[in-house]
Amino acid sequence: MTSARLALTSLLHQRGRTLISVIGCAFAVVLVFMQLGFLGAVENTAALLYGKLRFDILLTSSEYIDLSRPGTVERARLAQAKNAPGVVDVLPISLGMAAWQNPTDDPVKGKYRWQLSVLGVDPGALDRTFFPPGEAGIFRDAAEQRKKASALGRLDEVLLDELSRPDFGRLSDKDEGMKTTLNGQRVTYAGSFRAGTGFSYTGLLLTNEQTFQQYLGFGGSNVTFGLVQLAPGTDTATVKADLIKQFAGSPVQVFTRDEIMATERDYWLNKTALGQFFYFGVVLAITVGGIFLYQMMVADIKKNLPEYATLKAMGYRFGFLFRVVVWQALYLAIAGYAIGMVVSVPLYQVARAGASLPIWMTGDRLVVVLLLTVGMCVGSAMLAVRKVRTADPADLF
Repeated sequence: MTSARLALTSLLHQRGRTLISVIGCAFAVVLVFMQLGFLGAVENTAALLYGKLRFDILLTSSEYIDLSRPGTVERARLAQAKNAPGVVDVLPISLGMAAWQNPTDDPVKGKYRWQLSVLGVDPGALDRTFFPPGEAGIFRDAAEQRKKASALGRLDEVLLDELSRPDFGRLSDKDEGMKTTLNGQRVTYAGSFRAGTGFSYTGLLLTNEQTFQQYLGFGGSNVTFGLVQLAPGTDTATVKADLIKQFAGSPVQVFTRDEIMATERDYWLNKTALGQFFYFGVVLAITVGGIFLYQMMVADIKKNLPEYATLKAMGYRFGFLFRVVVWQALYLAIAGYAIGMVVSVPLYQVARAGASLPIWMTGDRLVVVLLLTVGMCVGSAMLAVRKVRTADPADLF
């Protein structure tokens, strides 16, 4: 009999103990899937807004930390950057926080004020500020974009991201024209757009620069970002180097598109308690699962010591018995992984629907969790198998 078959026969013979082991393994797998899912949501949403904006190079304040603490840049610096070789345009955009009053009659959230992010843009350059309508854009089609650009051109009119949390109100096109307040001043809801939110902000409002300056109390000569757009075929690294020379000694930072997105992701994944929490959750789940399986396998080995001693007396070497225990761990890993994966899929759906998080079951995550599960089970087996050495054939007589 092969070691793999003997391991399977042993597990099936002790179905109750095997079931408990599989459930324990599956519980650890679910925890790992959820922690990695939330970690992936942090990564996906960290640079979500940048993914909607059109730029090749981004000008920010030297005080920039992350999207929620960006600092400001003098508008004159944008005009200076526009004269650099290879630069086609530099568009201003401002970002701030304000108190938005939920205009609905929701018995829990309606009429209350909630803090959300506000983006001030030039309505006339809306088509150049954001990617074209479609999957990457914030509008469904060109007609909707033209309509919303016209609405943004009017003072005191705002657009609300339809993917914002329910705290800010579930509004639709039929609610256009509804009055509410922003920082205590009257504004008109002019429709919605679709950008998405994340851990850095849970709601997003779009308005024109004048309204932004009036309602948030800053702007004018300062903006948050400068969106630098280059001529086709221009070398981004060369233009970046030129801009760095131009702004030497001034409080301006220059990022390429990839750099700012990587910076934002790195901040949220590695420099905040949020990212560290999910990393720790993965380690904790693997550790707890490994300890549980180790205890179950040690107990199983102790119970079956006479059987292992019999096999030794029949001439089977320790290597064979070692493989039996490892095969048991692999069977437990496969069964626990399958159950954990099946349970995790609907939990991902609940997280997407309830918390509006972009949490998806990806192929890479399936492979990573499978490898972690196998490593956890086999590692526990390799620690537990030392007990097999204590099985002495002499004890049978």
